Amino acid sequence: MIMKILHTGDVHLDTPFSGLSPVLSPEMRRELRRTFSAMMKYAADSGVDMVLIAGDLFDNEFVTRETVALLRRDFSALSCPVVISPGNHDCADSSSIWIRELLPENVCVFTDEALNYFPFDDLGVDVYGYAFTSKFYDRCPLDGLKPENPHRINILLAHGDTTSPISRSCPLPPAALRDFGADWCALGHIHNPEAANEALRGIGSYCGCPMGRDFGESGDKSATLINIEKDESGVRVSTEAISFAKYSFRICNADCSGLSEVQDVYEAAARAAMQNGFGADDLVRVRLTGSVDPSLRIDPADAAEYIKGVKYAQVRDETSPTWNAGWLAADKGIRGEVYRTLLPKLESADPAQRDTAARALRYALSALAGEL
Repeated sequence: MIMKILHTGDVHLDTPFSGLSPVLSPEMRRELRRTFSAMMKYAADSGVDMVLIAGDLFDNEFVTRETVALLRRDFSALSCPVVISPGNHDCADSSSIWIRELLPENVCVFTDEALNYFPFDDLGVDVYGYAFTSKFYDRCPLDGLKPENPHRINILLAHGDTTSPISRSCPLPPAALRDFGADWCALGHIHNPEAANEALRGIGSYCGCPMGRDFGESGDKSATLINIEKDESGVRVSTEAISFAKYSFRICNADCSGLSEVQDVYEAAARAAMQNGFGADDLVRVRLTGSVDPSLRIDPADAAEYIKGVKYAQVRDETSPTWNAGWLAADKGIRGEVYRTLLPKLESADPAQRDTAARALRYALSALAGEL
């Protein structure tokens, strides 16, 4: 029999979305709840055998009553077990929802740092896991351990970091996962997991986050449907990414090289968003790149107004002044002196130093031109 499991995590319910407008922030909080409910409805309607939540279901310890009611309602509607491994954002300390709230009987929550397991005899499955009990978890809880019932399907549900052996968010080296010997590792913590999952091929996978919350989580997001089968011939696992979120954060670049008029820059930003096919369900950041006239004053807020047909638009000015501006190099006055003083930093190998120097040059030229 093939077992179907819905694997999600890093939902971060009650995220404030403080980087967005006061009007948009509450809408996005509601959309995050709707995305979670859509996952649970999919689990109910498609007959999955189990739901696994790999930590950080909440953004912090202050969980709203609205969110608690949502969980009780959605979990109660499932006929399958739900297993939760609390992470660093929703750790199982003495005041957490995992300790003080009464959740439906089908919900199993790990509440101890030591590795333990929940047996599901009717499914022939043991789910291993642990909990963060504080914000930091400095050790790997798997060392020297093996599943107790190797003939059953053994799944590790874990919130941790496979990319750093010195992580304070529970280091889980891939070698330790292999040595533990679970049939599959359902992991949480890394929101953009493509690179991490490459290193875990055949061992398990991160589910990523089901909905992006800022531009650091851009692109398509999803939960993972796991199909797992085990018999005398071995273990067979397949996974499928399933999207539930309505809105997505998107990023694109607009090359402004050679542009000398502000309106041309703003139109380039709008054109880049349009050419990338961004629409009404996208929150868009356009990065202005390239070398432009150093006297050009770009207002990112004004530039964002040119981008139409999207849910939200933001522009980042990452252009740099044109370094081969001969008129500045030859200028014998204050402008030339400012340019020559900043030139070593403008040509620095450090991107942050180049960016700071470029902005300093732009502001200085604008001030000398009486534009500030």
